[in-house]
Amino acid sequence: MMEEKDEIDLFLDSQVKTEKEILQEKCEKTYNAASNQTRRDIMRTVCFLGKKKEELLKETGLDEAALRFHIEILINSDFLFKDEKGIYRLTELGLKVLPKL
Repeated sequence: MMEEKDEIDLFLDSQVKTEKEILQEKCEKTYNAASNQTRRDIMRTVCFLGKKKEELLKETGLDEAALRFHIEILINSDFLFKDEKGIYRLTELGLKVLPKL
């Protein structure tokens, strides 16, 4: 005999995402990051050698808040990471996408 679900069970079930929903969110995040010209410019500036925040500020002409906003999106989309020396670098995915931008 199957127990009837209570409100908590129904709520928890509604919070569980399917693999399709997870993949769709990841695709949307990736598209959003790559579709913005400023973020593409940041990726090109970082390129293969990496850049420190100060270099990115100077080379992109962005203010600190705008740069932080765009970098956060690129990091959350797995295009960029910050190494232990504070240098922003492209991830493996970022390196694959860069030639197509």
